[in-house]
Amino acid sequence: MPPSSSRGQLLSSVYVPSLLMAISNQGTLLVLPLYALYLTDDPAFAALVVGLRGLGVLLLDVPAGMITARFGDKSVMFGGLACNAILLLGIALWSDPWVLAVLSLIQGGGTAAWFLARQSYLYDAAPASAWGRAIAAVAGINRIGAFIGPLAGGAVAEWLGYSFAFFGASVLTALAALVVLLFARAVRPEAAPDALRASLILRIVRECAQVFATAGFVALAIQLMRTARQLLVPLFGTLVGLDAATIGFIYSLSALLDVSLAYPSGVVMDRWGRRWTGIPCMIVFILGLSLLPLAEGFYSLLAAALVLGFGNGISTGIVMVLGMDLAPRETRNQFLGVWRLISDVGGVGGPMLAGLLTGAASLTLASYAVAGIGAVGVVVFLLLVPETQQEIDGSA
Repeated sequence: MPPSSSRGQLLSSVYVPSLLMAISNQGTLLVLPLYALYLTDDPAFAALVVGLRGLGVLLLDVPAGMITARFGDKSVMFGGLACNAILLLGIALWSDPWVLAVLSLIQGGGTAAWFLARQSYLYDAAPASAWGRAIAAVAGINRIGAFIGPLAGGAVAEWLGYSFAFFGASVLTALAALVVLLFARAVRPEAAPDALRASLILRIVRECAQVFATAGFVALAIQLMRTARQLLVPLFGTLVGLDAATIGFIYSLSALLDVSLAYPSGVVMDRWGRRWTGIPCMIVFILGLSLLPLAEGFYSLLAAALVLGFGNGISTGIVMVLGMDLAPRETRNQFLGVWRLISDVGGVGGPMLAGLLTGAASLTLASYAVAGIGAVGVVVFLLLVPETQQEIDGSA
C-alpha cells in the first residue's frame, strides 16, 4: 500500500473530488441526450450533442497537457472543474438547443483538462511504486460514479425536471472544485519557456514516435474494445429478443464484476508489472467479443457480458499507468496530452466502428472486427512493448 500520509493526501485532493465529478459526469452523460431530444424531438440532434462533448475532449487533450505544464496541476484541475460547473449551470438556465450544443462542446474541453491535470498530479503525489493502485482507485471511483450518476440524474430529471438535474450536477462539480482548491498541493510547474508552443508537441511526437506507435496502439486497442462492448452488448441483447430491463440486468452484473476487480488489478500492476494485467485483459476482451455473436438467449449473453466485465475489471488503470511510466519527466504533461488523445480516439472510435460495421454488414462482423484489432494489440504488446514497471523500479 502507499504510505498512509500519501493515502490521506490523495483522499482529500483526488479521490473525493473524483467521486463528486464522476457522479456529475456520468449523470449528465445520461441526461444530456435525453434533454436534447426533449428540446428538439430530433434523435440526430441528440446524437450530435453527445458527439460534440466527445469532440471537445479530443480537441483539448493536447492543449490541456501544454496548459498544465505551464500553470501547474492544481490550477488546471481547479480550472477544469470550475469551468464545467459554470457550463452546467448555463445548461440548466438556458433551454436553447444550440446553446446546449456549444456548451457541451466546451464542457468536453473542461473535462479533458480535469482528467489530464489529475493524472499529472498523481504522477507527483503518489510514489511510482504505487501508481497502479492509485490509478486503479481513481478508476474504481469512476465506476462507482457510473452506478450512482445515471440513477441520480435520471431520477432528478424525471421528478423535478432537466434543469434541476443539470443544476445538481453543477453543484457537485463546484464542490469538487472547492475540495481541490482547499486540499490539493500547489506544486510549482517545472515548465520550459516553450511549454505552450506547438513546436514542443511536434518534437515530443518525433522523439517518442516509436512509443506512440507501439504502446500507443495498445492503449488505443484497449479503449476501442472497452467502448465497443458498451454498444455491442445491448445490441446483441436486442438481437436475441431480450427486453430493455433484462439487458440492463445483464449489464449491471457485468459492471458489478468489473468494479470488484478494479483495485486488485492495481495491486497486480504494482507487484508483478503492467504486462500482467495489460496482456490478459486484452485476451479476455477478445474472448468476450468473440462469444457475443454466439449468444442465443439470456444465459449465453450473460456469459459473454461477464467475460467482458472481467476483462474490463482487470484492465483498470492500465492505459493511464502505461502513459505515466513512459512519459519523459521534463515534458510529461505534453506527452500525456498526446497519449490521452491517442487513447481517447480509441474510446470514441469503438462505438463508431462497431456502428458503421453493423450498418454496413452485421453485428457479428462488427464484434469480430473489434476483436481482431484487439488481437493485433496483443501481438504488439507481447513483442514491442517492454515491461515498464521494471524501469520505474530501477529508477526509484
